[in-house]
Amino acid sequence: MKSRIMMFAGLAFLLVSAAGAQTKITGKQTCAKPEVVGTADPGDRAGHLMTLQKQSCTWSSGMEMAGLKSKDGTSTANAEMWSTQATTTGTYVGNMDNGDKFFVSFHDSAKVKGGMPVSPIHGTWSYTGGTGKLKGITGKGTYTITPNADGTGVVDVEGDYTIPPPAPPKAATPKTKNPN
Repeated sequence: MKSRIMMFAGLAFLLVSAAGAQTKITGKQTCAKPEVVGTADPGDRAGHLMTLQKQSCTWSSGMEMAGLKSKDGTSTANAEMWSTQATTTGTYVGNMDNGDKFFVSFHDSAKVKGGMPVSPIHGTWSYTGGTGKLKGITGKGTYTITPNADGTGVVDVEGDYTIPPPAPPKAATPKTKNPN
């Protein structure tokens, strides 16, 4: 009997460990030319420009997470460019094939020549949340953007994620009788 209990306890531990384990992911998306929402010249030096951009992307090779596949998404970013370099920081909202969403914070930097980023652009990302099956998602990774002359680009993404196991059902609280 003791060995049977130990076997079930061991099996339960393995299942919980596997549910919380990191899972590797890769994907590729094609992004449209960013829509510039606003632009400002800080006025501190020639060639310094700040923009707010919004960009739509479609996964040509989607990431698979929790049995779902990524479909498309939108990034909103602050981009800052000088004559020789650029940085971008923003948020990406991704859509899965069932309607669930995942949220990512990202940051990249690039060399600039003639007002255009020089390929490739390298960046880092991390999950900030999700909905549905992706609720509580954590993880991080890297990406590489290959920009095209027309402003579009191809993004190769890799990293890992963890989704917490579902919470165990709450035990019923026994009702006590009021002595009064």
